[in-house]
Amino acid sequence: MKRIESFAALFVAALVLYAPSAWSQTLTSGMEGKVTRNGEPATGLQFVLSSPANGREYKTKTDKKGQYSVVGVQVGTYIVKIIGPGNEVLYVKETSLNTTPFEHSDIDLAKPEDSGGRAGTPADAQPAPASNKKMSKEEQKAEEARVKAQNEKITVLNGFITQYQTAIKAQNFADAEKALKSILETVPDTTRWEFFRALGDVQSQNNEPADAIKSYEKGIERAQLVASGKAPKDPFNPTADPGAAKSGIGPMMVSEGNAYVKMGKPEMATPLFQQATQDNPNPSLAFYNLCAVEFNANKIDEAIAACDKSIAADPKRAEAWFLKGSALYKAGKPDSGKSVAEAMNKYLQLDPNGQHVSEAKSILQLATQK
Repeated sequence: MKRIESFAALFVAALVLYAPSAWSQTLTSGMEGKVTRNGEPATGLQFVLSSPANGREYKTKTDKKGQYSVVGVQVGTYIVKIIGPGNEVLYVKETSLNTTPFEHSDIDLAKPEDSGGRAGTPADAQPAPASNKKMSKEEQKAEEARVKAQNEKITVLNGFITQYQTAIKAQNFADAEKALKSILETVPDTTRWEFFRALGDVQSQNNEPADAIKSYEKGIERAQLVASGKAPKDPFNPTADPGAAKSGIGPMMVSEGNAYVKMGKPEMATPLFQQATQDNPNPSLAFYNLCAVEFNANKIDEAIAACDKSIAADPKRAEAWFLKGSALYKAGKPDSGKSVAEAMNKYLQLDPNGQHVSEAKSILQLATQK
């Protein structure tokens, strides 16, 4: 029987460098859209974003087409108000702006609920009630210093993020790693698990699997906190998404497992791949990597079972069909030729120019001769 080689390199190569749009932009945001009333542009109205946290406001006016745009807005929660020529409030809603370039929101004043808002009331036109406790001069200075320091830190972070983007575009993973480390030195307690995931990815690219493992572990820990709703408040991540964090845990476990394989420790990778298959909306890659580990450990039945689950989750994963066919052939069970042929033909159909085409054709020929 033809010897089947180990597939460790195959599944380690499945790493896809993580560059999430959620923070690939600078740490400011904005809002744009069109204001209408029964389909007609609502022109010359004030559009106001105000922060309940610090009272800061961003203002503009709708143009002749009813359009508005505000940029350079610090991330956070805001109250949106549309104000008429007599200072009457026509529309109100609360929104959270994260680090995507813009939130797009078209507003029909005749149907405010369609855009998540409500019609304004006379009470909305009143200024916010003053705090019962008036800040002393010392407290005011301290608050001003805090806000200034936070804004300065945002500027620094934006610079490092730009450096990271430039390095990734040039595939300069050494500089990308430096930029990410600078980000995490600036905000070491951040709940942005994505920073740690990206750092682990570039460390893997830089052949630093031990460091990558530490980064993925920190990323998993932060993502679990965000997903559970127990993460501490983070001024640099005010709109943390528990759903996105939950979805990111499995891929980080897969990447950490791949790093262990690079270190020649597949026994450490197996439980990570197994855990990554659980509560995962896209478990195909985790099952595939588990299949490869079991195959390399000569646990052929377990490998076939894992490949079947990978294929069930994503029937178009070509390499899972190839690895399943290889495992079936290696098992050498009576009457397995038909199953081997089916798997290899499927692989060739899905990836006719793949890196295992030659081997797949060879195994296919041997299997059909039995």
